[in-house]
Amino acid sequence: MLCAIPVAAQVNTSSPYSRFGLGELNQPGFTQNLSMGGIGIGLRSSSQINFLNPASYTEMDTLSFLFDFGLLGSQTNYTDGTLSSRMMNYNIHHIAMGFSISRNWKASVGIVPYSSVGYNITESKFVSGAGLAEYYYQGSGGLNRLYIGNAFKIYNHFSLGLNLSYIFGYIDYLNSVQFPADASAASTKIENRLNIGDMTYNFGFQYHNTFSDKYLFTAGIIFDNETKLNTTQKILQSTIFPGSAATIGDSILIDPDFKVTSNSYNKQTTLPQHLGGGFSFGIKNKLIISGDYSTTAWSKSFIPGKTDTLSNSNSLNFGVEYTPDYQSLKGYLNKIHYRAGGYYSNSYLHIRGEQLQDYGISFGVGLPFKGSKSSFNLGMTIGQRGTLTNNLIKENYGVVTFGLTLHDFWFFKPKFD
Repeated sequence: MLCAIPVAAQVNTSSPYSRFGLGELNQPGFTQNLSMGGIGIGLRSSSQINFLNPASYTEMDTLSFLFDFGLLGSQTNYTDGTLSSRMMNYNIHHIAMGFSISRNWKASVGIVPYSSVGYNITESKFVSGAGLAEYYYQGSGGLNRLYIGNAFKIYNHFSLGLNLSYIFGYIDYLNSVQFPADASAASTKIENRLNIGDMTYNFGFQYHNTFSDKYLFTAGIIFDNETKLNTTQKILQSTIFPGSAATIGDSILIDPDFKVTSNSYNKQTTLPQHLGGGFSFGIKNKLIISGDYSTTAWSKSFIPGKTDTLSNSNSLNFGVEYTPDYQSLKGYLNKIHYRAGGYYSNSYLHIRGEQLQDYGISFGVGLPFKGSKSSFNLGMTIGQRGTLTNNLIKENYGVVTFGLTLHDFWFFKPKFD
């Protein structure tokens, strides 16, 4: 897991909207969640890790050990109504483990993405007295979440969970202006880096019951309190004059890259309060129907060096999973988990009077290994983000997720006669 952390921190977006806020917020959850429209608040599974609600960990068997590894690939088409472009990204999505500590105490540990920044924007303007000016806006980096979760079963039908997380990473912003028509004009460059690293936590609660030893029902809630993350902001402003570096004699260096200011500040990034509720019902080992609703108070957030106007976000998710006959002795197709779902969200971005929407559909399958609870999970999401209104950009994207869930038993000693 430690070796995978630098890989998980790589850029996983090319969206110009990642310039705002903390970047493009990654849709949380593992392959099963993403294949079912991103649901998970009211979801429980003995064979899959559900990171979205830590209370769900109590559904794991007492002797079970789960290891979950996921990859993600995406293709996005960007258009402003006249011009268009296509970009592809791929990366490790998550690594997680789930295991039992005691009969009523289960745990999980893993690393998942939180946000991604990756954009490169050029804007040309005519400046009176200076001629043509070209403005460059570049950004890269992102945040990740390393979590340790614990869940406790309270009485027979109630579970309480806590994810203790360390959110870490960096975001680089580079703004510059050049005057290509004037060979003697100097250019200006401002580099701004945010290094973020601090602890946060979120709670989860679930009520779960089985009726007639067949029908399942679960209702859950999650809550993230407002959290302040330690942040180091480093700002470097430079003026670049025409020419190249040169030396005078043996000791004096003339560098056209002149550092105007260089400062470092210790500040705090404020993550807002997040609240969500969800439910699921169905038939044991056959059918799950689930829905979630969540809201985040992004208007109360604070990001050092950013003046973006962020809006409160909300999301509605729904999904279904169907397994024809999990215990079938023949016919592999009967054992496959078929999944589908959809989602609609108002994002935290409010640009030129427009709050951007993000919506789409998803589907996937869970392919079990023969004679084991291990499975290979495949999911696909097709969605749209943004709008062409007010000269904004619309994004049509497709995301493919691959997940491998390995199941094993702990503290189980086989005996042979």
